[in-house]
Amino acid sequence: MPTDAAPTDAAPTDAAPTDAAPTDAAEAPSDPFRRRDRVDDDLALRVLADAEVELLGRMPWTSNATFLVDLTHPDTGDGPLLQGVYKPLRGERPLHDFPPGLHRREAAAWELTAQLGWGLVPPTVVRDGPFGEGSVQLYVPCDYEQHYFTLRDDPARADDLRRLAALDLVANNTDRKGGHVLAGDDGDLWAIDNALCFHHQFKVRTVVWDFAGDPLDDALVADLRRLVDDGPSDALAGLLDAFERDALVARARALAEAGELPGDPSGRRIPWPLV
Repeated sequence: MPTDAAPTDAAPTDAAPTDAAPTDAAEAPSDPFRRRDRVDDDLALRVLADAEVELLGRMPWTSNATFLVDLTHPDTGDGPLLQGVYKPLRGERPLHDFPPGLHRREAAAWELTAQLGWGLVPPTVVRDGPFGEGSVQLYVPCDYEQHYFTLRDDPARADDLRRLAALDLVANNTDRKGGHVLAGDDGDLWAIDNALCFHHQFKVRTVVWDFAGDPLDDALVADLRRLVDDGPSDALAGLLDAFERDALVARARALAEAGELPGDPSGRRIPWPLV
């Protein structure tokens, strides 16, 4: 989440659990985050869009209002209860360089990776919730001791991180901190907190510069060229304005033509804090 924003008065601002959570400390679970097996995208999207949403509490260390929620839906059957991360529009403080509606950009990041076939961003939808419209993203059980700076030197992660570097450039991510890169319990690499993306002006700020000069593999270049030729999907286009759609295609074209990941000669295209 952006570090220069905070919840508005229209949404709860305390970090304690909401009234939907147990009030008796003896009854409260020691860890509200549930472990689960891998879930396919189609099921995740159905549950995210249609499930009953139960607030568990506010996520720690977030500046905008961000809540952990339980998602109950008949399609989950006897399987593990899914959880989501709910970010309501009402919990956003206006920013000088982005219009209201950061939750829509969270969903746009998912739609972009879905169109490219790159994974990386957990399934995310825009829907109504307990505090009004917002984004609901599939919660990813993970090792919170891991982040970009603990993962970047692992050769097994190099392909995923190069793909993430490309994604941040194409999406124009202005806030990719190290802590926004998760090592999921499912073995996958996940990129979260994608609200500050898709501005029509080039504003990239990311910590993922360690792969500068590395060539993009042929499959990634083919994915980018397909995006250029086809344009944004209807779902993605509906979340962006005309200038943002055009700029997205232009960035994808430039990266595909370059065929390699660029560096940051200014040394200033990084967010703060780094993690």
